[in-house]
Amino acid sequence: MRKLYQREWHGIAFESFTKISSTKLADSAFYSPFYKVFFKKYKGISNLDPIWLRHKLQTVEFLKKHSEFKNECRILSIGCGLGIIEKNLIDEGYKNLEITEVSKEPLQWLLPYIAPENVHIGFFPGCISADRSYDFIYLSSVEYFFNQDQLIDLLKAVIKHLAPAGTCLMIDCAFESNKSAQQAITGIKDLAKFLLDKTGFRKRGQFWGYIRNRRDLYQAMVSAGFKQINDGVFEKKTCGNTYWIEGSKQ
Repeated sequence: MRKLYQREWHGIAFESFTKISSTKLADSAFYSPFYKVFFKKYKGISNLDPIWLRHKLQTVEFLKKHSEFKNECRILSIGCGLGIIEKNLIDEGYKNLEITEVSKEPLQWLLPYIAPENVHIGFFPGCISADRSYDFIYLSSVEYFFNQDQLIDLLKAVIKHLAPAGTCLMIDCAFESNKSAQQAITGIKDLAKFLLDKTGFRKRGQFWGYIRNRRDLYQAMVSAGFKQINDGVFEKKTCGNTYWIEGSKQ
């Protein structure tokens, strides 16, 4: 696992609206002004980067083909962000879909299409009633925000909210290959960026989270207590190497 840095997102340079930090993760003080700029720039889903959108739609198709992901299932999306995946699933008839998001700010395009009682604002699991359980819980491009111990704790909380035969799926767009040659090259690049940052020649950007490989993600699922773990990579590359891993409660 290694640290991830970003200088822009969706074509919006972070330094255009805030002071960035290479040591502190982006928080509400960062995201609140970001989404104000975002929704001024983008008036609808069709204006977004087509490659990024293609990844989201590929995730929708992957979920729909999953044997445990059925219309009648009680489904929870943790940290849905803009809700592109969720809007498409609702259009496909998944009426029992619920979401969590830390604030309403990124949900502007989704809220008109989802029942208010299916929206849980706050950090999971605190924003969900302790007695609520789901047949299927998925996290799409959420894991990068947490270090390994935090991710394991999050997954343990997921297990508590799964039905006895429930499934958890993680989709990771920040996946890194285990190939030793590639890791060595990446390590050299990271060291160079670190030195440039320390000497003030070039800032690495905003500390954005963590990049993991298969071993990191598999270890997190095992440590959290998941059974029958399966994993793989999307057939077509869209937004980098899109890796998925799933496990069941029993």
